[in-house]
Amino acid sequence: MNHCLLKTTLAALFAATAFNVSAANPFADVDTSSWAYQAVSQLSDQGVVDGYPDGTFKGDKNVSRYELAQIIARLMAKEESLNDSQRATVQKLSAEYAGELQSLGVRVKELEKKTGNLSNITEIRVQDIPRYDNVYKDNKSSHDELSLRVRINTMANVNDRSTVYSQLETTMGMNGSTPFNPNRQDWSSRESSDSDKTRNGYGDGDFHMNRLWATYHFGKKQDTSKLPFGPSKNLIGIGQFPVKMGVTGYTYDGQFKGAFISFGDYRQGGRFTIAHGRATDINYNYTRPMIHGMDIKGSGSNAGLISAILTAGNGPVNQAINLKALGNAVVREKMINDIVDKAKILPSLPEATRKAMVEGLASQLGVDKQYLQGTLNQMAALSSSGNMTINGDTAVFMQNEDWGSDQDVPVTYASYIFKKPQQWEFHAYGMTANGPVGKICRAYGFAGAYYVTPMWHVQGEFVKNLRKLPLNEERPYSFNYGLHYGTADVLKARSFEVGLDYVYSQAGSYFGGSSDDIVDQYMGHVYKDWHGMKNVPAYIADVMDDTAKYGGKVDGKNYGGAKFFLAKASFVPMRGLIIDAEYGFNAKDMGGRKMDNMFMLKATAYLK
Repeated sequence: MNHCLLKTTLAALFAATAFNVSAANPFADVDTSSWAYQAVSQLSDQGVVDGYPDGTFKGDKNVSRYELAQIIARLMAKEESLNDSQRATVQKLSAEYAGELQSLGVRVKELEKKTGNLSNITEIRVQDIPRYDNVYKDNKSSHDELSLRVRINTMANVNDRSTVYSQLETTMGMNGSTPFNPNRQDWSSRESSDSDKTRNGYGDGDFHMNRLWATYHFGKKQDTSKLPFGPSKNLIGIGQFPVKMGVTGYTYDGQFKGAFISFGDYRQGGRFTIAHGRATDINYNYTRPMIHGMDIKGSGSNAGLISAILTAGNGPVNQAINLKALGNAVVREKMINDIVDKAKILPSLPEATRKAMVEGLASQLGVDKQYLQGTLNQMAALSSSGNMTINGDTAVFMQNEDWGSDQDVPVTYASYIFKKPQQWEFHAYGMTANGPVGKICRAYGFAGAYYVTPMWHVQGEFVKNLRKLPLNEERPYSFNYGLHYGTADVLKARSFEVGLDYVYSQAGSYFGGSSDDIVDQYMGHVYKDWHGMKNVPAYIADVMDDTAKYGGKVDGKNYGGAKFFLAKASFVPMRGLIIDAEYGFNAKDMGGRKMDNMFMLKATAYLK
């Protein structure tokens, strides 16, 4: 079984290798630098070429396309005796020289029947990484996650304008821990018992269709004889397809289901793309409150928002409740429920009635009414920012819509990318979410990479969210930059790459879909259990903690987010196998709280 690079289905759309195009002119010479000439030279070195009548291949001079076609015809006649690699080379040569072979009377249809239009590539990845319940050093909680992921990629060239791509995927735990997968989570109900519920009908070890889309090449017909993945320019696509934002994909690198149109060539030069659909690879632990809101009262073992705030820290309200209850848990719970019920109805009351209720509650508890008013404003969604509303038993951030059982986030995305391979590239993109999180994410970004030398390159990205984060009056932003040496190419044994990135991400500039598990955990960190409330984004929990302590946010204090260094190393010990190691360190949130260092190791093999 031959190893080869998984030109991932994303690469099939956006990064396939470029080839030189030659016109089918039987009188034109084939230069010794031509890929076809070099291919025949390699076959000659392997002793399988029947060259000129004297039995040689003159590998030091130009030949005509017609002469080279004669050699290819002899190779086709002995195709059954060739190995898989040699046969694949002959197939490419026969496609390139089909016109000349036809002139020679050589039929290639039988060969086409044998090769078909399907290409299958299997990707096998083993990964080990810590998975955190709490990433902060002073109270860290994690478990080791060793997982195996298998992907079967299929590419079918329907014709010279249409291509179909698919990817079957399964991920399974290898040490008793179920690997984290955002598409396994079902947040149709916010009960704690639903936190591990599977969605889309698959769980640990189950195969599912991760990608399935088709493209159509429009405009001037492109010569695809040297493009193994079909046309590369002017594409219309529909289905579930990959989308990567920027150079690193830290903000989002996952699947879209919908449609796109792309003008230009994804291999080199400029390309403009518009896509509309739903982002499927979303970290729901982090984005759920922005999508669905948070339970006010809670149910079962899952505390509600207000009760979690009341029991947070050692604030005056919590002290007053504990003093009044005198250790009686039943009385304490009754008092908390009474406050919850009053906080829920406050938004609907006239101002005078609301004031009187707050004063009565403050007197009952024996706390300052201004402090209590500030706390109730925060936890009952009465803040002047207008970012929250009360809807039944739910505190809703931004807006709430009933959008059915499909929990994927609706997104419109546009990008312009200009590439000069191995020289430089530039990205500009914008994204807006159109459904329940529409007021959370309306962002733009820029990214670029520049090769200072063939071995050294620098890269940088900037993302700005034009919408204010819930509980935050700021429009957050993020940026990252890095320096890298080498290029790890899985087709080239002993190739390598090392690099160091710095990432600065304010809360609200991460949209819950990073391709990097270390970045994903730093930028989208949550409290799995915050005072009895499940899976609360750190920036929300920290604001609410300060609300319990001080009656509201602390002026000038930043919450959530992450800033850290990420060291990377990749090595290709043999063709078709790549080993990646990453180390996140010196990580802190925007408030300066230290996070744990994180190490990830993975090995990926590509088989054809």
